[in-house]
Amino acid sequence: MAIAAVVFLLAACGPADRSAPGLYRAYCRRCHGAAGEGKARSLRLYPNLDLTAAEKVRQGDRPFLRQRIAEGYGPMPGFARRLSPPEIESLVDLTLELQRKKKRGQ
Repeated sequence: MAIAAVVFLLAACGPADRSAPGLYRAYCRRCHGAAGEGKARSLRLYPNLDLTAAEKVRQGDRPFLRQRIAEGYGPMPGFARRLSPPEIESLVDLTLELQRKKKRGQ
């Protein structure tokens, strides 16, 4: 029960818009870009910043994406303490949708 309370309190300090697009804007857009394409100056060092081309995203590897968002990796922080499991799942959905939109040319 204490973990749930901590997640709730930390979420209360985050963005008011807890929808997947709102969470993406608050926590992801700075590095991954508005459409998931990554920031050009960082792509040489971190090519997986481009969510529209990253292999695990193209494969639709939900468990991998869920773990990466929760735990982070390298320069990416983990968000398990800021986001609830359903919020993380909604970001997995949004990440996969970014790649599908690029395929469709939107």
